Amino acid sequence: MAAQKAIQSRGTETGAYRIRWYENRDRAAFLDLYRLAFSDCSDSWFAWKYEQNPYADDVPVVVAERDGEIAAVRPYVPLPLRLGDRTATVHQLVDLVVHPDHRRNGLMADLSRWLKTTCWDDAAATITYATEAARRGVLKMDTERWTDHGLGEFVKYERINDIEAFVGTDQSLPVRVGATAATPAYRMRNRLRDRFAAGDSTVTVTRHEAVPVNLLSELYEATQPATAHVERGATFYGWRFAEPGREFVTYVAERDAKPVAAVVVSTDHDPGTPSTANLVEVLPLDGGSESADAFSALLSRITADYSWIDHLCAAGGTIPPSVFAAHGFERADTFPISRFVDPIYRLVCPLGAVADDPGATARLTGEHDWMTSLCIRLLG
Repeated sequence: MAAQKAIQSRGTETGAYRIRWYENRDRAAFLDLYRLAFSDCSDSWFAWKYEQNPYADDVPVVVAERDGEIAAVRPYVPLPLRLGDRTATVHQLVDLVVHPDHRRNGLMADLSRWLKTTCWDDAAATITYATEAARRGVLKMDTERWTDHGLGEFVKYERINDIEAFVGTDQSLPVRVGATAATPAYRMRNRLRDRFAAGDSTVTVTRHEAVPVNLLSELYEATQPATAHVERGATFYGWRFAEPGREFVTYVAERDAKPVAAVVVSTDHDPGTPSTANLVEVLPLDGGSESADAFSALLSRITADYSWIDHLCAAGGTIPPSVFAAHGFERADTFPISRFVDPIYRLVCPLGAVADDPGATARLTGEHDWMTSLCIRLLG
């Protein structure tokens, strides 16, 4: 993190906002503001995500303060970015909150601009995942020094077990009736695909009620992708899967008693929303046809274990589309799933740590030069 400093960002008719780094005295105010905007969060969650992050020297949060009160926070998660044969720091922007009394004062832009300027020399880029409205807002904040680039939509694959779970009372009557009629057909389709999905008797799958950090690290090291990606390893996995309040289950595929692939699964079931099984991490990251049989065996076991859940979600780019299709997964941007799942977009802003490397900058801004996963996406 760059040396701490504070600036006057902008004036309003009732006073000026002071943009600065987070201080220990801000903890209670941060948690109150976060709970106001999102949901309840514990002290242990804050400690894990920000204070215990192994890639941060200090708490990676920027705040906007006025008259001694916190008006907004712009946290980020520093992560190691692998770019070919070099590793640099990337800042994933997360959890932006502006207090309702201070909205429409330009604080989102001010906080982001201050962070990018302050961390210019120390980071290779900022990355973020945004809704369509947030994407438009971010892309308007170009300056002479740095520019955000759109990397396209974050590609997800969904296996829907219960379409009715996605339809609320705010949907039209024809949509509700259609979902009720379609759910039995989806369940039958999934059962048939499960029955006829290609299997490989040489692959065995074992379920672990925890995350075998060293095993995942070895799988990552054996097949690191050439594309830009967040670097994994024992340090990363040990921190990432220590997230409080969340359970992770790991499925490991073996051939001849040797681990060849793995999937980490976590579930969400918030009141009023569909229950979800997220395939948080899929290894090897470079995937491809060579791992197709192992991925198919893993999906067979996972879909059976989670047949009770409303839907399963996985990031694209690792498991081949043909394997997804064989197990009832469809791209989230195709009908009818696209009617119920809002798109999320990826954005990147190259910073000073790669300013002298045109090749690295080009890889950062190339839509198909990034390897993404729910493991990283769900940090935000």
